[in-house]
Amino acid sequence: MIPSNLPKTLFAGLLAGVAATAAKTMWEEHFPVRDKETPTPPAILANRISQQAGRGALTDEEITAAETAIHVAFGVGTGVLYGALAEEVPEMTAGFGLMFGTAFWAGTHGSVVPGLKLEPYPTEVEPRSYAVNEYLGHLVYGMTLEAVRRVMR
Repeated sequence: MIPSNLPKTLFAGLLAGVAATAAKTMWEEHFPVRDKETPTPPAILANRISQQAGRGALTDEEITAAETAIHVAFGVGTGVLYGALAEEVPEMTAGFGLMFGTAFWAGTHGSVVPGLKLEPYPTEVEPRSYAVNEYLGHLVYGMTLEAVRRVMR
């Protein structure tokens, strides 16, 4: 079923996704999820794609741009999807976004991201605080997503 006010729903999800992505980014500035020298999963992915396309390794400037583009597109896109689904499946909003944040972490950094060899599995991350910070950052993302969505709706 299509939400009764699809444009408003998508706009609320878009704004929520922007806010949640910004909140998680700020979280990671204070509670790091990796060493500064360790490449991020979006950087590794962008470099792989560039090399597989026969273009070679990306420059530092290209990596920074690709990291930002991938991180923001994924975070905001997830917010739009969350906003639309939350209208039809209100259970997604359980725990004021905490359940979604946990599921989002499990479906990314808890499984797919390490499965693609973009980073280690959480049980292999050292120091352990990096893995904890990553998980908690997803809770911040989920709560921010739900708070902004509720205000907008």
